[in-house]
Amino acid sequence: MTPSRRIPTLSRRGRKLLRWVALALGVACAWPGRPEGWFSTSLVLPALSPLTALGGATAARSIGIIALLALPGLVLAWAVPRFLCSHLCPVGLLQELVSRLFRRSSRSWRGFPAVGLGLALATLAGALLGYPLFLWLDPFAIFNGALHAWRAPLAVGNLLAGLLLPLLLLVELVWPQLWCRRLCPLGATQDLLRYSRRALIPRPPRGAPATTGARSPARRWFLVACGGAAGAWAARRVQAQPPPLRPPGALAEAEFAGVCVRCGNCAQACPSHIIQPDFAGGLAGLLAPRLTYVSDFCREGCTRCHQVCPSGAIQRLALPEKRRAIIGLAQVDLDPCLMALGRECNACVQACPFEAISVAAGPDGFSSRPLVDPPRCNGCGACEAACPVRPLRAIVVQPAPRGSLAIP
Repeated sequence: MTPSRRIPTLSRRGRKLLRWVALALGVACAWPGRPEGWFSTSLVLPALSPLTALGGATAARSIGIIALLALPGLVLAWAVPRFLCSHLCPVGLLQELVSRLFRRSSRSWRGFPAVGLGLALATLAGALLGYPLFLWLDPFAIFNGALHAWRAPLAVGNLLAGLLLPLLLLVELVWPQLWCRRLCPLGATQDLLRYSRRALIPRPPRGAPATTGARSPARRWFLVACGGAAGAWAARRVQAQPPPLRPPGALAEAEFAGVCVRCGNCAQACPSHIIQPDFAGGLAGLLAPRLTYVSDFCREGCTRCHQVCPSGAIQRLALPEKRRAIIGLAQVDLDPCLMALGRECNACVQACPFEAISVAAGPDGFSSRPLVDPPRCNGCGACEAACPVRPLRAIVVQPAPRGSLAIP
């Protein structure tokens, strides 16, 4: 009988060196202080994750070029048990450093159930319904989000959005190896890939009692997957009303909050700094990117956020498509409007890059007021950012059904 061949792997020293190199490259690719022209490098690390690729592509029902970046990780995870964990994951290396620094060595994680497998199954099952529940727990995305929390200008909301990584390090300090061994959905996804050619739970040896009934692991994980699908169905229907403004090209709100991994790439790449983590859009959309036109607007010639989204939550659009993508609709409040009050102001008319705002005569035939032409307005926010009225603007972009403008 021919002995089975083992796939050659790196030595312990080689794995350690590769992990340090991966950590350095991850920091270099996502560090907020890198050169301006390198904004797209932040895509690399989260795009390598099989969990993000599988969950995002399944939920969006399409496989983009970015999802193909995870193909090497898929192949290696198929061949080598937890290859990404042992060779590339920066979160795992940081947790190992915390354990060594505080001399924490424990196997207490062995008493915990395999929650990560449940999270992975629930996420992938939910993705079939368009809402991968726990995609935001991908450690590569968490690492990116922690780095982007320090982007300029510093804001409390950004720093709060980057707390997941410190929380994982705190978990490592209290329960060493718990996250990697029992909780991480990316590690569990690699287990699923590794053993996909055979049963999820290996067959017991001959003579061993078979598990039946409620104790059956296969049945338990099937119920977990069904729970993930049910959770996805519920999350798609429990959305904030009205929904927040999302970046142009974002998926429908029922899918966007689930597919978004909260990596912070879009906010870090945005030259206008109008993308911020969402704290008011309900639990389903917590920390997902939303647009705020306090000081700037969505530039008509910019597609940066499309180029750096690793999960497909923001679709890659060509510039003409992006210009036509509807974000919202500008609405005028005539009560504080300076033009409607007879004062000299046409800031919104001058600022609109799509000529969607014109000056119309008031009911008395003498006064003037701004008038928005909905078929020409994509909700870019140029009018809102330019409006001089404070504290509440006289023209504000409100949510509108997403789609494309009818005009070319």
